[in-house]
Amino acid sequence: MLNNIIYASYGVPCVVLYVLTVAAIIPIRKQLSPSFVAIYIWNGVINLLTYLNSWIAGSRLINEKWFAPYYHFAIQSGIIAMIHQFLINYLYFAQNINSFLLTVDRFFSI
Repeated sequence: MLNNIIYASYGVPCVVLYVLTVAAIIPIRKQLSPSFVAIYIWNGVINLLTYLNSWIAGSRLINEKWFAPYYHFAIQSGIIAMIHQFLINYLYFAQNINSFLLTVDRFFSI
């Protein structure tokens, strides 16, 4: 439980700041290249999904009593646990692709 409090103490403010940076990009999107804005927003969505999925699919919440019914249901159904495991690999791959696309976009915009 103490580990989860530590993770949440820096994770939640970082998520809020990340959402604020995406919200700050939206008003100035006309001044930026459309491809940069699309990749940046997509990157933000993927990063937030990765963060949330790591809390659920990782071993962070498995010892929490209030989250035990979800894990019991996920293990019993089987497919939900497989979806979470798939999303771990997929979202990490998507983060790498987004970083690559953002780098290529900035490289070609110079």
